[in-house]
Amino acid sequence: MKNHLWSLVVLGLLCMSGPTGSVAFARAGTPASGAVSFNVLHSFGTVVDAGGYPLGSLILSGKNLYGMTLSGGAYNYGTIFEFNTKTGKYTVLYSFGTVTDDGEDPYGSLILSGRTLYGMTEAGGAYNYGTIFEFNTKTGKYTVLYSFGTVTDDGEHPYGSLIPSGENLYGMTESGGAYNYGTIFEFNTKTGKYMLLHSFGGGDGENPYGSLILSGKNLYGMTEGGGANGYGTIFEFNTKTGQLTVLYSFKGGTEDAAGPYGSLILSGKNLYGMTADGGAYNYGTIFEFNTKTLQITLLHSFGTVTEDGEGPILGRLLLSGKNLYGMNRDGGTNGYGTIFGFNIKTGQYAVLHSFTDVTTDGAYPYGSLILSRENLYGMAEGGGAENDGVIFSFSLK
Repeated sequence: MKNHLWSLVVLGLLCMSGPTGSVAFARAGTPASGAVSFNVLHSFGTVVDAGGYPLGSLILSGKNLYGMTLSGGAYNYGTIFEFNTKTGKYTVLYSFGTVTDDGEDPYGSLILSGRTLYGMTEAGGAYNYGTIFEFNTKTGKYTVLYSFGTVTDDGEHPYGSLIPSGENLYGMTESGGAYNYGTIFEFNTKTGKYMLLHSFGGGDGENPYGSLILSGKNLYGMTEGGGANGYGTIFEFNTKTGQLTVLYSFKGGTEDAAGPYGSLILSGKNLYGMTADGGAYNYGTIFEFNTKTLQITLLHSFGTVTEDGEGPILGRLLLSGKNLYGMNRDGGTNGYGTIFGFNIKTGQYAVLHSFTDVTTDGAYPYGSLILSRENLYGMAEGGGAENDGVIFSFSLK
């Protein structure tokens, strides 16, 4: 189990980092004459009980993409699906609501260990506060591993995803805990032991919507609210000592960021992330945070360029060489969101694609992008043939 989980971390880093120097960012938004950069691979809703409205992100294993939908499926509580990038075959692997006290409404993303997918649902379970589950891609066996609300002052309603470390999974809940501001928890996949590690109390942050990242013994993450100024925090949690440290409290306003709903990535000593609010135009920001100096730098304020994106929700940035890639839920040429790129060396920012909400495009992307060779893969919550969302690819050639 341990080796499989660490293999997943390596796979995730490869998907985030990509082949350094292989992507020419300057050409990304200007494909050769006749080339098509954006392609809808699958429209949700075109198959009965096949799921719709995906809010999380995809993961890639070989030629297969795995993900979840918020709704649809046999019981309209959402699905787990597989999409083959070679054949274009879409398969519903599981419909939430199949078993008693099952999970409902997954907002986050899956992780893969060997043949086992792990994930969470925001609702459902024995107490309707959400679940941790596993799904075996070989046998088709689905198991609810934990129902939030089982222990005193437990977390409730996870919106993010899990992160593995050996036999342990780490994650957060948006609410619940001793003060009802959310929690950090640990779940051991071998023993089934669940441990509440931290309850947010307001001053150290409130309502984390995103996911954690792990570096050595430290977990890093963000909260949407709370902190010294009420605009959210960047924090560090030491898994050995159990100590949480607020590294930065967002200040809001035009010269700082506010309201981070997503997750961080780490490159060297720098954390990179996005906020949904704050910045020069209050449409959100891309920022860099130095873990050594504790200094924050706003790299881009959304709204700076014509028909820019606005308000990134529930996603994280993807780093390939010196280029960051991400998505905005709103804004762009048509108001349905964007794919963008930012070069951290040159400061160059570009809108690479504006979603159009037509049958051959998507609308309102919530999650993150992944990179395989020179193709970005992602999902949008709306658009497509039935307006139930899409799986798409975007070529960086």
